[in-house]
Amino acid sequence: MAKAALREELVRIFGGVVEDVAAHASDMTENEPRMPAFVVEATRAEQVPELLKLASTRGVPVTPKVTGMNIGGLAIPAEGGIVLDLRRLDKVEIDAPNMVAWIEPGVSWKKLKEVAGRHGLALGFPLAPPETSVLACALMDGLSTMALAHGSFNDWVHGVEAYLADGTKVVTGSAAVSGRPLSRGPLPDLTGMFLNWFGSSGVVTRLAFALWPRRAFRKRGLLAFRDAESGIALLRAGARTGLFDDLGGLSWPAAKWAFGLDRLGPRDPHEPELYVIADYGADTKAEMKVKEERLKELAPEAPPIPVEELLLLAPDLEPFAELPARLGFLLDHEGQGLTWVGTFGPMDKLEEGARAGMRIVEGTGNPPLVVVRPMKGGHFAVLRFIVRFDKKSETERVRELLVVLGRTLMDLGYVPYKCPATLYGEVARRLDPGFRTLMERLRKTMDPAGILNPDRWRLP
Repeated sequence: MAKAALREELVRIFGGVVEDVAAHASDMTENEPRMPAFVVEATRAEQVPELLKLASTRGVPVTPKVTGMNIGGLAIPAEGGIVLDLRRLDKVEIDAPNMVAWIEPGVSWKKLKEVAGRHGLALGFPLAPPETSVLACALMDGLSTMALAHGSFNDWVHGVEAYLADGTKVVTGSAAVSGRPLSRGPLPDLTGMFLNWFGSSGVVTRLAFALWPRRAFRKRGLLAFRDAESGIALLRAGARTGLFDDLGGLSWPAAKWAFGLDRLGPRDPHEPELYVIADYGADTKAEMKVKEERLKELAPEAPPIPVEELLLLAPDLEPFAELPARLGFLLDHEGQGLTWVGTFGPMDKLEEGARAGMRIVEGTGNPPLVVVRPMKGGHFAVLRFIVRFDKKSETERVRELLVVLGRTLMDLGYVPYKCPATLYGEVARRLDPGFRTLMERLRKTMDPAGILNPDRWRLP
């Protein structure tokens, strides 16, 4: 189809097209930009199947996008394709008695927090700006300040409403029968067909997201550890108590960047190497006191400092006080590049993986910013390395670093999440052959023309 004729069809469906396509060609990661032919903004969910039918018929790639702020390069479009911007779809429906929200792609963390709060409900937050998409984060298996208690966001998804490449509408989970998104089962769990596929199996226009009771009392405490191994020991012990919503560790560069120290040298051996944030709540003062005392018992060498007291001494740490928050020290630095290797893997290899990864990062002259946290009661762990870099001069070096990091962590049993394209080769090399065959067959069945975010999970 000629470009002019395609434009005409898009204008018919959407009422117009976005003129500044270059703004959608790249992100803050090391991934090369790719220029789409068109960008369109959906204002009604019904526009999505019309676009997909058109694109499938004409063989034009479609990349769904909300804010494009993930750091895996997952919303960089196919060259000459169409970007489907879903930000303006932002309706929320709250089923308060059953603690679940039906949300559209444009619903931000800030908005859902406000709406859920009116019903006495709460949700955990990722280390992400307030304006980013809840739905996108959930589809990509993000994690939050309730991850220790409730697992990654895939565990919070009760079902989806989505459109396949030919425009077929699909509803999954209990809502497929009852219209009410209360659980993934007891039907066959087809919700998983849309999780971690990065928009390459269908376009999700609504998602059922779990909410939780808002506790009468809540605390966030900061504990400082001289070495990473001691902090990880607390994470492991605390995970098994069942008392805390979240225990997450951040290494020393995060604290210095948060204080505004942009260029970092080697760590002073006398300063803490790992900071752990403990997040917990209760409905009574007595219950709260039990949790506070247990936390002190688990780490007598690192008494917790309440975050609100810390802020009186160090206002620059405000981003850590109340999530969601824009972490400017990661997003707004001079070089403007940001990337990561994030993984899920075994708790028993957490110290080894953290130490090995820090050595690799430091060996390239970068500060070793690592995130470590137990998930779902300690059944698995997150081990994530975040790298700031100069996009003009360090992009190729960063690609090489990510491959080395990814290979090292996978050797220890860790699996990349929000997997950047840089690591597809390493994942493919280790992937069970039957699993790979099943993925390829499912994708071909669901998207025969190969139009849906075609550069994602195209395994070499």
